[in-house]
Amino acid sequence: MLAALGAAWSAVVLVAGGFTIHVGSLALTSRDPLRPLAIAVALVLAARILLPRGAFAARVRAIVGTPDRWAARTACAAAAATLVFAIAWNTRAAGGSDSSCYVLQADAFAHGHVVLTDPLAARLPGAAPAMFAPIGFLPSPVTPFAPVPICGPGLSLVMAAALLIGGRPAVFVVVPAFAALAVWLTFAFGRQLDDEATGAAGAALLACSPIFLYQSVQPMSDVPAAALWLAAVVSLGSRGGSPPATDGSARRQIVGGACASLAVLTRPNLALAVIPLLGLLPSWRAGMRFCLAALPGVAALAWLNALRYGSPLVSGYGDAGALFALAHVWPNLLRYGRWLLETQSPFICVAVGAPWLMRTRSQQRLTAVAAASATLVVLTYLAYTVFDDWWYLRFLLPMLPVAIVFGVAAARRLLSRASTAAGLLALAGLGFWYVHVARARQVFDLQALESRFVLGGRAAAQRFPPQTVFLAVQQSGSIRYHGGLSTIAWDGIPVGALDRTIASLDSLGRRVVIALEDAEEPRFRTRFAGEADGALDWPPAVELHGRVRVRFYDVRDRPASSR
Repeated sequence: MLAALGAAWSAVVLVAGGFTIHVGSLALTSRDPLRPLAIAVALVLAARILLPRGAFAARVRAIVGTPDRWAARTACAAAAATLVFAIAWNTRAAGGSDSSCYVLQADAFAHGHVVLTDPLAARLPGAAPAMFAPIGFLPSPVTPFAPVPICGPGLSLVMAAALLIGGRPAVFVVVPAFAALAVWLTFAFGRQLDDEATGAAGAALLACSPIFLYQSVQPMSDVPAAALWLAAVVSLGSRGGSPPATDGSARRQIVGGACASLAVLTRPNLALAVIPLLGLLPSWRAGMRFCLAALPGVAALAWLNALRYGSPLVSGYGDAGALFALAHVWPNLLRYGRWLLETQSPFICVAVGAPWLMRTRSQQRLTAVAAASATLVVLTYLAYTVFDDWWYLRFLLPMLPVAIVFGVAAARRLLSRASTAAGLLALAGLGFWYVHVARARQVFDLQALESRFVLGGRAAAQRFPPQTVFLAVQQSGSIRYHGGLSTIAWDGIPVGALDRTIASLDSLGRRVVIALEDAEEPRFRTRFAGEADGALDWPPAVELHGRVRVRFYDVRDRPASSR
């Protein structure tokens, strides 16, 4: 019920667009993640005090439903609250490397292209291929002047469909929809593994998880890949404790294969995690159905890789030999272990006991398969490149719903003598703590932090004519997507060739503007030291102030004396 009230309040927040209520010296802002839930709790307590005991109990039963329905309703409320939150706090930005990669790739797919194209590439003498690759892209080894994405195509294909149906704003609803689906599938997985109470608790905890919330508001593939992989697990898992041999239908095996292939199409590194799912198939015929259903997605990935990178087994992520190494395992183990404890609490460690506590044969089989897949996800990224930011926990998102459900199931068995009220209190406390950690780690600030990309793209379109070419790196994706204008990556221009490149663009009738964020200006000046246009010794035509300042330098504003 509290989750339902919290979701309702979040819906008001979404519709109202944000407001603040002042009660004396206290300001209750609708953009605060904890206070809406606190208000929901206060409303429940007020109703308990003001209403007669029988009337209050009757209203609770009307909202919650019969005991066999309250868990599903709780999971629905958690999924709905996740959807509302992920839309309301969504960045809606083609900003950094990953988000620009997915969004620009989706735009290309929607227009019938598998690579980016720019007519300037054929008209600009002496141009380097890297100049035409915006952030999140690289020159194609097949057609160098046609930039290709560094990321997988699965999410972008779904985004392209959303764009064609609902226009550009619909692109940023795709990940929130997958986030809500992931919460519901966590409930379904918990119900298969144990019972509905475990599923509902797992869904509620996932909906509050800091890293899950962090990724649910950004146009990136981590949450969709986790949802699709979990959909494959749930499709193949048994129902109601019955063995897979009697419970597995052809339809569910086909759905499982399709979801598994879409997960790999979205995040190719999940290929290994799909293999253990074969252990849930009751016969070789079921295995054939699963593999045939997975074939179209695998074929599409191989075809796109060959077209873009020259081989079905090559992707935009780079050389596997450089990305994966045993030397990465120990540093990553320390980092991921610390980040999990800091953001998920030591509760996550309880999940390790689940495989030894499941009693029935069906539970043991599903537990073993899910544990093996989750372990392969972890091992894959332990060997992957080392990063230092906590939000790279996103790589482990496919295993997080499994770990949470395992933790809940194991905790219920270890604390079987504890009362239901104590369990609910512990669940609520952990959920509140998750949201507190999310707020401390700037999850609820991402929209403001990323707004510079949207504002930069719109300012570029409003301030400059359509024939303008922007020399940009961090702002290259946003200027292309939100502004609809051409960009050239200034870090792809050879050292010593800046003035010549700008002169060539000017001879083609293209106005040139240099777009830089604060941290980029020193690098730009250093790279092009000694060149007239590299000095940036004239005032910017546009300056956007925020947490990160963005400046647009119009080359035509440079004083004639310095030309």
